Amino acid sequence: MEKPFKYAIALFTSKYEKILLLIAIIQIPLLVFHLFLTNFIYAVTPFNGTIHSAGDTYYGFLTLLLYLYAQIPFIKLTYNDYMGHEKPLKNAIYTFLVQGFNIFIFAIVLSFLTTIGFMLYILPGLILFSIFIPAPIIAVIDNKSVWKSLKETITIYKKHWLKLLLYILVFGLFELAIGIVLNQLILGITTSYAALVISQIFLNTLFYPFFIVLLTSSTIKWRENLNMLNVEDHSTAL
Repeated sequence: MEKPFKYAIALFTSKYEKILLLIAIIQIPLLVFHLFLTNFIYAVTPFNGTIHSAGDTYYGFLTLLLYLYAQIPFIKLTYNDYMGHEKPLKNAIYTFLVQGFNIFIFAIVLSFLTTIGFMLYILPGLILFSIFIPAPIIAVIDNKSVWKSLKETITIYKKHWLKLLLYILVFGLFELAIGIVLNQLILGITTSYAALVISQIFLNTLFYPFFIVLLTSSTIKWRENLNMLNVEDHSTAL
């Protein structure tokens, strides 16, 4: 993997019909579930007059949880395409069903710890999230438990921490900025809540899959470089 960004763009454009199918059958249902669940939480959670309510904490936790969980098929599709495997879409869906529970449990733990970190002035949560975000990618690629991927993901973070932080910050802030502008444009036409929700879901279905494809492509490159360094170190020792 020489140029992850270029590869991500090529995959996203050439295989968009497959990505769109994953969006339709996995990402959108999870987004709709997230919408209904968070609206219910805000409805039953008392507001105490502070800047951040308990509902905001639950919202952040659920967002991170579903974010980590929904990436499984996009990771597998990217890896299958890179390796030239047959029926990459079918295998991606199969992987989501088979490895989903293991990564879902991991997502609960990481989302809980990250949410606490974000409550402590944001930075601890951001660092924690960037450290472990490659773990599900490694687990899906190697078809192993995500818990067995933690050692390698820490190694990757030590070498590429700045890129991981920039990926999260740039994509997150860019999507947020476009979302704000889009909301203002829609509010200038209609005050319909449904229109705002649909626009945000549409925006997420564009940014999220591409981000996962790019992060997976970058992780593949980092792992290849890491393996090359390990081989060179071993050869030097001999």
